[in-house]
Amino acid sequence: METLRQAAFAWLTTPADPSNENIRAELCRTLVTSKAAVALGAASVIILVAAIGFLKDPLEGIWVGAAVAAALALRLHSLARAAATPESQSAMRMVVEAGLLYAVGIGLAGVAAISSGQLAIVVLGALVVTGLVFGFCITNSGVPRFATVQALIVMVPFIVAAGVSGPPEMLMVFIHAPIWVGGLMLLIKTSHQRLASLIKAQATSRYLAYNDALTGLANRAQVMSTLQQLATDRPGPRKPVQTHPPYLFYLDLDGFKGVNDSFGHGAGDALLQAVAQRLKDNVRLSDLVGRLGGDEFVLILEDYPPDRISPLAERLTVALAQPFDLPEGGKALIGVSIGGAPLGEDPHLALAQADTMLYRAKHRGRGTHVLAGI
Repeated sequence: METLRQAAFAWLTTPADPSNENIRAELCRTLVTSKAAVALGAASVIILVAAIGFLKDPLEGIWVGAAVAAALALRLHSLARAAATPESQSAMRMVVEAGLLYAVGIGLAGVAAISSGQLAIVVLGALVVTGLVFGFCITNSGVPRFATVQALIVMVPFIVAAGVSGPPEMLMVFIHAPIWVGGLMLLIKTSHQRLASLIKAQATSRYLAYNDALTGLANRAQVMSTLQQLATDRPGPRKPVQTHPPYLFYLDLDGFKGVNDSFGHGAGDALLQAVAQRLKDNVRLSDLVGRLGGDEFVLILEDYPPDRISPLAERLTVALAQPFDLPEGGKALIGVSIGGAPLGEDPHLALAQADTMLYRAKHRGRGTHVLAGI
């Protein structure tokens, strides 16, 4: 049973476009609507159920109302749980399942309304069903299969009940139904595309806010944010003392301008990307590699043994001295100078000290490093 539920959830939440698979979680989180929106829809259903109970049959109003109330309570509970634990897949699965049960409850109310034979209840039922179905199509369009199933659960029984009840002329509902359903599918598709584009744009904006567009490394904003966090998150009564304090490398490429002048800016950009990859290949995954701009890079080492810092600088120097293949078939020979400084309480001061050490390394000649505190 659990496997079946998981398979159903996976199918219902599959994005319409396979290229959106990487934002499936973000699309699913759009299902967590506000309680106010749910309350407005619930209020309209309650009015319909009350009309059925008072104007047609009290007993029918009671059992339809009980079904809607149970589904509504489960839906509200699932939304609250998902809001509290947005990363939980089980909580999101409960939102989907509760949403389907809520649609069943609305479908029952719609069928009861259209079958009542009383004009006021029929019109009210049509308004409620139409309004809620459109709401499902728009608010749940981030997960189009789920929104479609919800809409069909409500609409199909209502259309069938409308077509077979009353005079023969009501059979015309079946002629119009495909157009109506097709319009809903188009609404879901259009809303989904817009929402997916918005989520992608937001993700790109967040990425570019903290990453270098050319190399994908951390940009200056992320570097300074990380340094600030490390500087303020110092050992204290509630935080165990780190084995080794953070350390900062400031790197500047030797001979990069010559590559730019000889091969063009396109080759220069490709070289910077290759340098970024080579730097990442020679450090730990936990170390932050960043690009401040131009041919200047930084490396933040957290909890790194001091006796291994100088050998690391030598390893990076050797790695970046190896030839780089350029896009047009040429090779570039460059080097790197490195300045280093421990991170204290002021990240700006640490960066400035590392820059000063870099200047001293440059003064000694290319391919050298000067490390403060080592």
